[in-house]
Amino acid sequence: MAEQAEAIKTIEGKPAPKGASLPVQQMAENLRHRVMVMPAGRRNWLLASIVFLVGAVTAMVWYAGRPDWRVLFNGMEARDSQQVAQELSAAGLTYRMSADGSSVEVPADTIDKARIEVAAKGMPQSGRMGFELFDKPNWVGSEFDERVNYQRALEGELEHTIQTLGVVRSARVHLVLPQPSLFSAQEKVAKASVVLKLKRSNVDAAEADSIRSLVAGAVDNLSPADVVLVDADGRVNLKPQSATMEAGDVEQALEAKLVSLLEPLAGRDNVRATVRVSYDQSSEEKTDEVYDPTQVAATNMQRSEQSSTAAAKASGVPGTASNTPAGAANGAVQGSPAATPSTPPLLQKDAPVYPQGGAQGQTVKQESGTYAVSKHTTHLEMGPGRVGRITAAVLVNDKLVTEGTGKSLKTVWKPRTPDEIHRLEELAQAAVGYDQKRGDQVVIQNMSFSSNAPEAPAPILDRVSDGAKGFLRTQPNLVKTLVLGLCGILLVMFVLKPVAQQAIETMKEPVMLADGAGSHQEADAMQHHHLDMVDHEEALGSGGMDEMGEEHAMTPQRQMSAPVHHAPTPIQRRGKTSAQAIFDSVAEHIREDSMQSTRVLQSWIAPVEKAEG
Repeated sequence: MAEQAEAIKTIEGKPAPKGASLPVQQMAENLRHRVMVMPAGRRNWLLASIVFLVGAVTAMVWYAGRPDWRVLFNGMEARDSQQVAQELSAAGLTYRMSADGSSVEVPADTIDKARIEVAAKGMPQSGRMGFELFDKPNWVGSEFDERVNYQRALEGELEHTIQTLGVVRSARVHLVLPQPSLFSAQEKVAKASVVLKLKRSNVDAAEADSIRSLVAGAVDNLSPADVVLVDADGRVNLKPQSATMEAGDVEQALEAKLVSLLEPLAGRDNVRATVRVSYDQSSEEKTDEVYDPTQVAATNMQRSEQSSTAAAKASGVPGTASNTPAGAANGAVQGSPAATPSTPPLLQKDAPVYPQGGAQGQTVKQESGTYAVSKHTTHLEMGPGRVGRITAAVLVNDKLVTEGTGKSLKTVWKPRTPDEIHRLEELAQAAVGYDQKRGDQVVIQNMSFSSNAPEAPAPILDRVSDGAKGFLRTQPNLVKTLVLGLCGILLVMFVLKPVAQQAIETMKEPVMLADGAGSHQEADAMQHHHLDMVDHEEALGSGGMDEMGEEHAMTPQRQMSAPVHHAPTPIQRRGKTSAQAIFDSVAEHIREDSMQSTRVLQSWIAPVEKAEG
């Protein structure tokens, strides 16, 4: 308080500066005077408000002017990140890198330019080089060098291609390419191993098969079954998919089939299906031979036939041509000169005649065979993965039925009839391939779902919260603008407005330094008048009306012009020098002690009446 009083004395004793009539200087002087005479608590609050205002405005300007960072490249190696950063620095572009160096971000307004600058340099170039190895010819390389470089280039190209897949972060390919040999009859096949660094925990079977087929298609004499896929954690769980689907895949396929079949009849979201398939992982090989004793079949049959003919014997009259063999007689007649047609000279009537005989033949037929009983042989080979049993459980919701007419029309949930359940069960059995001999089981039950009950409306706070979350996700820039606007409104309402009101009051308040000597003397007269009144009240309180003496008989004019030598009043201690402040203080004093105030007024009025009389 002593400092405030000293400040008041300093201001009151200081002459008005030159140019004090100027509005800017007057406002500055009034503001400085108001701050100096202000209580300590209020002055500290004003200082804190100014500091908060400056900090808030600075934060708003920084938040509004900061760049919107966008990802230029992500998931890069440290070497590639360093090359990209050097290229961006050379191009004069602003960028920032993540802590692990795997991603590079640039402002949104320069991302297109940054991509063009980096792509022009052929970056990022992750992994090994591909067929770029052959851009420069090697005139001194051997055949072995060419073969090794070709394998390196092929591995690099495969790595680059695999990395373009969305699920792969990086890849490493190793190929085994056998060399053809003229002295080997057995052909060797190629093999490949691929190490994958994935963006998620694992890849599905379709993605693994696509990578395997990609590698096999780029290498001669390489089968997809000879390509091994390994993830970065060392798990060899990416095996080729066999002809038999996994049990889980079969179960999911059957469940989806049941739901898609029954939902059109039961209604959307009114069917729940669960299928379990048990597999027999053992392999089996079986050969059956069945004999039929009622049927005889020839297994081997041989047939042979032989024919023979005997030579002709001599006959007829001896010495004649008829007694010779046919061939000899004919030969003699045709071959010798004496063979002329003539009658034998010695032919006599009584000569003996032998009977004439011809050639006789013989035919022999043979047939042999082997007969056996009929036999039927069956050979069966069954591999692992056979379906042993299928168990399906289907839950069907009640049906929605409309009842009533007119205003009483309503919809209710009612159980399904046994006939409907039976028809649904037949459809389900046909969908899963039901086999009674195998022990399959399909069960359909009708129950009321909990979703049939009317849902209570969500609380208003939950709905508002969900809407706000969706708005924040979809409109980030608009939210940023709204936050800045809200902060500005709060600053205006709680900081700028109180400060402005206080400044306006200071401008309206008459200040002695700015208004010249007239206003200064008027304010001093009002203050001295109030001080005399307070002294008069103290005198009345101590000695009464009878002991006031000559001092209390003075006129108001004398009291106002009397010098003041006592301590500062409460008004001075509060720093209020305006006429309104003095009036408020006097009114407050009258309300607190009306009797004493009345006596003071009487002491003022009495000398005036005597003087007029």
